[in-house]
Amino acid sequence: SFLGFLLTMVFGAGAVWFCAMALNWGLTHVGVPGNTAQGNAMELGIMDRFDMQMTNQISSALDGVLSIEKVYWLNDDDQIAPEPNPDNFGTTRDPSSMASFLAEAKKLLGVENTLFNTNVQLYLDSEITYYLDETIMVITWKQLIDGTVYTLSEVKIAHPSQFRRFLADGTYGSDKQYTTTQMAATVNAVTASSGDFYKFRTYGIKVYDGQVMSVHSVVDTCFITEDGDFLFSYRGEITDKETAQQFVDENNVRFSLAFGPVLVDNHECVPVPGNYTLGEVKDHYPRAAICKMGDLHYLMVAANQDPDRGLRAVPTMAAFAQVLQGFGAEKAYALDGGQTAVIVTNDKLINRPSYGYQRLISDIIYFATALPDGG
Repeated sequence: SFLGFLLTMVFGAGAVWFCAMALNWGLTHVGVPGNTAQGNAMELGIMDRFDMQMTNQISSALDGVLSIEKVYWLNDDDQIAPEPNPDNFGTTRDPSSMASFLAEAKKLLGVENTLFNTNVQLYLDSEITYYLDETIMVITWKQLIDGTVYTLSEVKIAHPSQFRRFLADGTYGSDKQYTTTQMAATVNAVTASSGDFYKFRTYGIKVYDGQVMSVHSVVDTCFITEDGDFLFSYRGEITDKETAQQFVDENNVRFSLAFGPVLVDNHECVPVPGNYTLGEVKDHYPRAAICKMGDLHYLMVAANQDPDRGLRAVPTMAAFAQVLQGFGAEKAYALDGGQTAVIVTNDKLINRPSYGYQRLISDIIYFATALPDGG
């Protein structure tokens, strides 16, 4: 009857309206982790996880019903990220064949101005490894620059929570150490880099899960915020734990990296101090860095030798900074180099570390899909 039809329409519209309001609430309230210094941490963790699941489920349910962009995000309390869809990985030795991939990445993630392009000159017979779903794009490749083999992993993500840090054994302060490949496989990383080897040194301002763990401000510190931005604290600027925690709380810092120095800030090279505590900055040395290229757009970099092919050149820290600036980095920060410098994509070691094998280390940074397991 007409009345039945009318009631169906009303209730149907009401259901859609309720879902829309729920999603709107989720987008404005959910996914913004609470201040971990306040309230009950366990309750916050449970509620954050519930909010994450509700947001992801509502986003999927309304796909095609309302013209509202889907939002997926991850919870920092969950050590293991969703498993990427193995069918979304691929390799090629032909950069020109990546044109359709780049077009799809632009469609799904709005990716513009990638460093990688179809005319890139690959290092010898090396492969491009790539991955794409609606929450993450990864392209990993090698180039020869100034006689050094640069391994580059370019990433665009849909949500800041997909930029993650993992500590060996999943516990701050653990004495366990593993290779970057082992840790990347454990947490389902799409792509990963060795970190700052935090357990090996006491330097810097160490922040884990929004809490300042220690302060020894003799090196530059890179803070990663809930918006996915890099904030830098130069050596000597913050010298006590109370001031550091206030900075962390005011800027919604999730975690920090403590190695350095800062290499690029606001697209400009930062002068490298000759007496910097870490990294043998004046020497020619294998290097690693994390760069912010734009909004939720990153680049992990390792600069290594290839002695099997007679390539032994590696840069000073200042020369390394100039290369990163030339890539178009908005911000760049040095990570632990030498044998520690490793990049892994799809659980595979991509670069050649010093001495030809990975070092056991204490931590990685990585990027994950936000889609449910299998995508």
